[in-house]
Amino acid sequence: MPCPIAAQTHLDPQPFEPEMGGRLEALEIAYESWGTLAPARDNAVLVCPAFSAHAHMQSSAADPSPGWWEGMVGPGRALDSDRFFVLCPSLLGGSFGTTGPTSTDPATGKRYAEHFPVITVRDIVDVHLRLLDHLGIECLHAAVGGSLGAMETLELGVRHSSRVARVFSISGTDFTRPYTAAIRHLGRQAIVLDPAFQGGAYDPQHGPAGGLRLAREIGTLYYRSPGEFNERFTHRPVAPPTTHGITFEVQSYLDYQGQKAVGMFDANSYLALSLAMDLHDLWRGYPSPDAILSSGIDTAFRMVAVREDRLISVEEQEHLHRLLSLAELDVELQVISSPVGHDAFLAKSERRRMTELIQGFIEH
Repeated sequence: MPCPIAAQTHLDPQPFEPEMGGRLEALEIAYESWGTLAPARDNAVLVCPAFSAHAHMQSSAADPSPGWWEGMVGPGRALDSDRFFVLCPSLLGGSFGTTGPTSTDPATGKRYAEHFPVITVRDIVDVHLRLLDHLGIECLHAAVGGSLGAMETLELGVRHSSRVARVFSISGTDFTRPYTAAIRHLGRQAIVLDPAFQGGAYDPQHGPAGGLRLAREIGTLYYRSPGEFNERFTHRPVAPPTTHGITFEVQSYLDYQGQKAVGMFDANSYLALSLAMDLHDLWRGYPSPDAILSSGIDTAFRMVAVREDRLISVEEQEHLHRLLSLAELDVELQVISSPVGHDAFLAKSERRRMTELIQGFIEH
């Protein structure tokens, strides 16, 4: 999977040791930016990508193709490039320019593939911090993200409060619950049980296409809400009924989403990032949440929960809100309703509302 066209790449020669063990002898960090970094380097906004996202969140002169959060960056937009230096790095463990399973292991001269170490959200954030250090950014004006990106922002705000003044988290959580881990388990099983996967040593150009398609289809079912599906698609057959093909309109939609995953994801990157989300736990390594929350956190937190979210429930985010409130931190939770569900932050239909929510927080 190629690095985004407009991305710059920072080569960090220092070894990186992931939280769960292993070692990467060097790091490549792909990123894109919009706007100008102020002389005081105090106007940077970090956008933390979600699971399938990368550095190219917004089109630019260097790469006019639509970004994954197209319309959110630019003069007067949610992330105002006339005011802020907006920075978006590709993910550690992904397939888009930052070191991951498709990268070459200098010890073998081959791709890391299935030998890429287990990573956590904490590791992803630590790689973000390496990029900030390279750019001379001591403290972010804000960090913004949804889903996996929200986990990243929360890790930043709780564990690295001195590095970020504001955190805007959409559909984020303090730790992954078993129900959500069970859903992602199904996606990983779809990949590893595909005969083309062959224990990870597959040909990246040809497989495991079936497993990737099914994994993405399973994920899509939970990224969206039942209400959206029931309203959007007809319940009547759109083709002669068959047990091994397309009978209903919703099957065509899921099939399309699955097909898009082939060629977009590397299977081992899918596995690595899926497991990283399951391992997410803000409180790991501390005797209690209060042990870290009482350590002098100055970051302001704004959390957005979606009632129809089937992956990260409102109750989970209310739980985190209570913990942050009891620690007397600057925190606010806003619950919204969207037929899209978990993916509301990515939907074009929700861009205006997301813009209002983000601007109302980070521009003050």
